[in-house]
Amino acid sequence: MAKEREIAKLSHQQAGRLGEMFALAKLNTLGLAAYTSPEGAPGHDLVVVVGDKALSIEVKTRQFLKRRSEIGRWPVDMNTKGDAHLFLFVELDVANLGATFYLLTNAQARACHKNYSGSGNCTPRRVRETVVANDFSMLSRPDTEIDLGVD
Repeated sequence: MAKEREIAKLSHQQAGRLGEMFALAKLNTLGLAAYTSPEGAPGHDLVVVVGDKALSIEVKTRQFLKRRSEIGRWPVDMNTKGDAHLFLFVELDVANLGATFYLLTNAQARACHKNYSGSGNCTPRRVRETVVANDFSMLSRPDTEIDLGVD
């Protein structure tokens, strides 16, 4: 009888890429035109078209095996990522290959951000207090009604 393999966390790069793919799929299933940014695009991972405006999205993924409390932070360097219109924080359940999404405007992400010498992070507690999980309703509003917090 074959021994069952224990589920392990993915590498940081694998988890990040999977989070981006889940995010892209979610946005497209909502009927939005969403695209992967070109490799190496500065400051964002995805682009979504809302009304007549293309909005950049920085996706940050963290993974867990048993409990989402295993996620302690989403690292964000606002010096390099701070121009994104939106931030999408992803909780990746490795055991079930499921994802929970938290969509924040730039202003909301900055309010959740703790700065550490140019880098920093957004804590799950602050993010969860700021927005409802899996709520993409802001993207159904006309782009003139979305307060992005950036020019």
